[in-house]
Amino acid sequence: MFLLVYARLYARAFVDALSAIGRSAWTLLLPIALLVAMYFAMILVSPLGYAGGFIMAFVEAALCSVYSYFLAMLVTGNVARMSEVRTSVTAYFWNWLNFSFVLWLISLGLDIATKSNPQGRALLIIVPLMEAIALNAAPETIYLKGSGNGIETIQRSFGFIQENWIEWFVPNGLLIAGVWFAWNSGLIFKFPGGVVALLITAGALLHVVMVFRGFLFQLLDGSTHRQRMFKFKNSM
Repeated sequence: MFLLVYARLYARAFVDALSAIGRSAWTLLLPIALLVAMYFAMILVSPLGYAGGFIMAFVEAALCSVYSYFLAMLVTGNVARMSEVRTSVTAYFWNWLNFSFVLWLISLGLDIATKSNPQGRALLIIVPLMEAIALNAAPETIYLKGSGNGIETIQRSFGFIQENWIEWFVPNGLLIAGVWFAWNSGLIFKFPGGVVALLITAGALLHVVMVFRGFLFQLLDGSTHRQRMFKFKNSM
């Protein structure tokens, strides 16, 4: 019964994601367009040294804001329109900038604290991995919960993962395992149509995953295991 109920929950999130994307199909190209924009921005600022890194922090926050805005449109049942790109740049800009600034401070503090301790330098690898797990729901926390403060985003994301880590990481883990298999088996390098077709397809699949995550976040957030069992026991 447990597996059936959660299979229905995941199916609901997936069907809702496809339906939302179907109403704004152009957004399938959005991830690759933003990655291309980031790539060229990195090329432009690379000769600027530390100033370039500072500028890139703002660029990344702006691009994350754009994507978060349109994810929010899809997950909340609205139609995403290309004419809203200008609005999207600032919609979640400060949310992302504050969040990334807190992570940067953590990284800087670790770097300073472990500089004289070679054994402690392993923390520079371990801590980012821990952040990737504990703060995995940070994007959804930002655009669905509206957390603007970096500390608040960390607290809310960690709280969500703490309450729903099994339900959240089962589908996400399967997706990561699929990507790992495609990479290590060489299947990803045999994709028909060349690199461009591969990148476009990968971007579209990433978009489906991110919209799915948004709907899954909504289904899990604020509900208990018992409530989900009751709600999805006889659904679909």
